Formats: sequence, C-alpha cells, structure tokens
Amino acid sequence: MRYQFPIIQHLDDVRPAIEGRDEFIIAERDWGYVVNYMVVMADTFPEVKTAGGSAAMREEATRHKAIRRECRGLLFHKDGTIMARRLHKFFNINERDETQFYEIDFDQPHVILEKLDGSMITLVVTDAGLRWGTKMGITEVSMGAEEFVAHNPHYAKFAADLIERGLTPIFEWCSRKQRIVVDYPEDRLVLIAVRNTVTGEYMSYEALETFAEMLDIDVVKSYEGTAKSMAHLMDETKDAEGIEGYIIRFDDGHMLKIKGEWYLRIHKTKDNLTFEKNVVDLLVNEKMDDAKPFMMQEDRERVEQFETEFWSGVADAVNKYEKYFQMVLAAGLDRKRYALEWMPTVKANDPFAPTFVFARFNGKDPRELIVEEIKKNTGTQTKIDSVRELWGNARWNYRFNGDN
Repeated sequence: MRYQFPIIQHLDDVRPAIEGRDEFIIAERDWGYVVNYMVVMADTFPEVKTAGGSAAMREEATRHKAIRRECRGLLFHKDGTIMARRLHKFFNINERDETQFYEIDFDQPHVILEKLDGSMITLVVTDAGLRWGTKMGITEVSMGAEEFVAHNPHYAKFAADLIERGLTPIFEWCSRKQRIVVDYPEDRLVLIAVRNTVTGEYMSYEALETFAEMLDIDVVKSYEGTAKSMAHLMDETKDAEGIEGYIIRFDDGHMLKIKGEWYLRIHKTKDNLTFEKNVVDLLVNEKMDDAKPFMMQEDRERVEQFETEFWSGVADAVNKYEKYFQMVLAAGLDRKRYALEWMPTVKANDPFAPTFVFARFNGKDPRELIVEEIKKNTGTQTKIDSVRELWGNARWNYRFNGDN
C-alpha cells in the first residue's frame, strides 16, 4: 500500500506506464489531454512494490505501476506538460492483499475523513480562461460546479492562487442535480485535498482546515478519533445513514476507504453473485470495486477472472463492429444507402450491427455503444443471453464451496 508517489512532469512520463493497456485512455481535448482508466481488471493496478530482476528493472517497474495509480483524470496542457493531478487510485480495507486489515500500520499518523458521494472536480486551464472539470474534463456534471463558483467567486480565486504555486486543489461536487446515492439538499463544492502537481505530495489536513477558517472554503469533515478504534469505526460506518463512508488518510498521503453497511453487505454481495445478471450489472456500472471488499477470497478470485474475460470480450466486440463501420464508410455509403442496401442482409444475422452503424454515424463512441447495449439487457438472464456475444460469450458460473 505504501510507496513513493511518482514525479510526473509531462505526458511522455505516463505513456510507457500504460502502453498496451487498453483499460487506460489518453483523450485529446481542445485545451490538452486527459489520462484516465475506464475499467479495472485484476492486473490493472498491481501492488507497486516490485521483486525480482535487476535494480534498474525493479525501479522502472515500480515507477510504472505507481504512475498507473495516478491515471484517474490526469490533465496535461497542449504542449504535454502536466496541468492537474487528482487523487491517486486507492482501495477499500480488505479489498486487496495489500489492504488487508492486518497489513495496515494504524500507528502511523492519520486522519479519518468523511467520504463524500459526489464527483471529483478540479480546475482546467483553457485558452478562454479557467474552467472546472471532472475526471474526463469539462462535462455536463462540471457545468454545475461552474455555476456554483459563479455565485461564489472566492472559490475560483482560491483555486487559481494554488495553481500558480504549482498545486492542484481537488474538490468534490455534491448536488441533487447530479445525485448518486447520498442526498445533498444544498449544492456543495468541498475541498478534499491539495496536491503538489508534479511530485504528488499531499498538503496536510490541518492546512485545509486553515483554508476553511480564513477563506470560507467548504472543507471535508473529519471524524473524531483514530483508526486504533477500528472496530468502533466500522460499527459506526455500518450503521451510518446519509454518508457513503470514511477515508483514512495517512500523513504521507496514502489512503484507505471504508464503505457503509460493512457487515450487512457481505451477505448481500454473496447473494448477488449467484446470478450472472447481477455480476454483469456490477461490471458495466463500475460498481465491482466497491463490492469486492464484501467478498470471500475465493469469490473475489473468481470474479476477477471473469472480469478479465468480460472486458477482453468487450474490447474484441468494439474492434469487430468498428471494422464493420469502417467498411461501410469505405464503400461510400451514407445512412440512407446503408439502410437500403446493406442493413436488410446484415440485420438478419446480427441485429446489433445496424444499431451500431447508425449510432456511429451520429458520432457516438464505439466502446460506450457496446457497454450501453449491455446495460440495457441486465434485467433478466434471458436478456443477458441475448447480448452475450458483446463480451465474447464468457459465462459466469458461481459455485458454492462449503460455507462460501
């Protein structure tokens, strides 16, 4: 769990770490680039500490794995220099081998913070001025934050001042306009962290509290107590209503998550794993990471194997249908000619192909098209079977093993 945050100065520092990993994307925008992960497979975020090989090989492998954990909305200017650095990828207690309870040294200085159920937001530097963006840049969600800042201009000045100092202020946008689970009756733009943009070093929570007191900035709340009373904290988290959970943030910046209904969801998750449609639903709606801490080890290993097969199958389907769409374009067909000349034949053999083609004519993202089609068919096992080809026909077979 503990490692040195990597220095990142340029997009070229990141490219080697994600080369050949289809779950990561480098998305070009008119103001620069976004580097983000789209899905998580069993080996997407391996333990950073590396063993074996020469010292140089270990150093390179360790750096690459540490950089991957930074690729959750890294922003770069058009010239490739780094613009903003969001929270690094961190995990739930008991989600992974490295975050098992007995592996964590809770004697190290730390603070326990409320885990907010919103969208991570930072400033985006554009030719037109400073904007606000989510992990994928300027989006419909971040427009809500921009509207909030327009009525609270001291937020923009505060954030701009930190950027001038080479720091990235990181906020959570909590609003009923983009509600996830927790209800926030009033719009909130909450400061959750400040990082050195190049080195990744986190500013102390005490410094954030100073911003709250002096500059009227909403700062994430801390929990009274320490993780030494972990059993008590878990009990409180399990029974807590109206919050997502807690984050344990150590003074060196490393973090762990504890989600609500800790014990109850173990049983709920086991029940969900008996049905393939539930497993697929967790995958396509990006909820599997939150479910893993509530799984027995054997269940988690099975899920991770299926997860890898599933997303590999989706990637193959994307390539297949995109090649077909390129054939349509190469044949000089527009929407009308395709509907008249090609669609009647292909629809009989592959009903989804015309849907894909028409959506691509409308500029839709090919991967999103596949995932959205799967999302629409997770309600019953019959529907799951009807779209199984979209993830390479992999099957989830849950097997009970004793009490498991």
